Amino acid sequence: MNILLTIHHEMNINAGAANATYQLYREYEHAGHQVSLFTYDNLPSYLPGKLKAIAFPFYLFRHIRRTGQKLDIVDASSGDAWIWSLFRSKNREPSLITRSHGLEHTMHEGLLEEHKRGNIRLSWKYPLYHGGLRLWEVALSFRKSDGAFFLNKQDYQYAVTRLKVKQASSRLVRNGLPEYFLGLPATVTEIQPGDKIRVVQIGSYIMRKGIQYTAEAMNVILRDYPHVELSFIGTGCPAETVLADYDPGLHSRIHVIPAYNHKELPALLAGHHIKLLPTLSEGYPLSLLEAMACGLAPVTSFTTEAFLRDNEDALVIPARDPDAIVRKLKLLLGDPSCLFELRMKAYQTAQQHDWRQIAGEAIEFYEEVRGNGVKKSG
Repeated sequence: MNILLTIHHEMNINAGAANATYQLYREYEHAGHQVSLFTYDNLPSYLPGKLKAIAFPFYLFRHIRRTGQKLDIVDASSGDAWIWSLFRSKNREPSLITRSHGLEHTMHEGLLEEHKRGNIRLSWKYPLYHGGLRLWEVALSFRKSDGAFFLNKQDYQYAVTRLKVKQASSRLVRNGLPEYFLGLPATVTEIQPGDKIRVVQIGSYIMRKGIQYTAEAMNVILRDYPHVELSFIGTGCPAETVLADYDPGLHSRIHVIPAYNHKELPALLAGHHIKLLPTLSEGYPLSLLEAMACGLAPVTSFTTEAFLRDNEDALVIPARDPDAIVRKLKLLLGDPSCLFELRMKAYQTAQQHDWRQIAGEAIEFYEEVRGNGVKKSG
């Protein structure tokens, strides 16, 4: 099968959506398929970053028109192929799969909620594109596709009920782990009296990751528990930006790593015990899965039946609830046996997320679409 994967980002494997796309690319190649990538790296270098988002569907349209007769599948991240979807001939051109790495519409509603609470200010420009035209582009690309992938039930249900995406041609899928995260030594041991306990948050230091609620909760935890330390890995900003949200007396126990190489993450997580992710909007967080594979216990507002189960392999908290973060962390800090069991179960759950299996499931869906097992959109 000849497959084109597209993603509206640079191909940076340290970033979540780009990493997931790259891992699918590798697994498709290993399975013997012809596969190519179309990313921001294929656009002219002189285009400024913000313009690339608008221009990307036009460049992709031109690329597919030049190569489309050789392709069987275009697997495009949401909104990438909306222009091509309007003009393609379904009898002569490849099938279109639209893939959500986190549905823009649910992210948009999260932004509006934070704006309503006074936590952020939205520019007057926001409704012109990201809060307006972009949402239309994404919805159109899903409705005009032959099949759709969603990473969690919330996004799936929103797309089916609100965007009128065809349920029969929509699938829930997972993200996975590369081989260097699978089968790591399970070095999970029980905490002994006097041991340090390290909490980590991985990813960009941005509002969508719930950083305000992390700060509210962790200022309390760090003051009350002198043996607790806090790390931020992959913030994309200087340490000073992070530390500004914390009491100066706590700064010596807060560690910030602005950037990292993806293969180095297991080593960076060594000695950590709890992964905190009070996210406001997420597709299927790779950083959470990666931390679990390294034996960390998740405390998170993200959950899906296919991934995390509250009180089994994670402690699930409501979004925007710093008091809940404090309660769950105090539970783990006060009960070493509970922390040990949660870490072990999280480790075991992570082992079930092999990219090879996930890529195989995607190929089966491609074949179903190509064989008209899924009715193509009209």
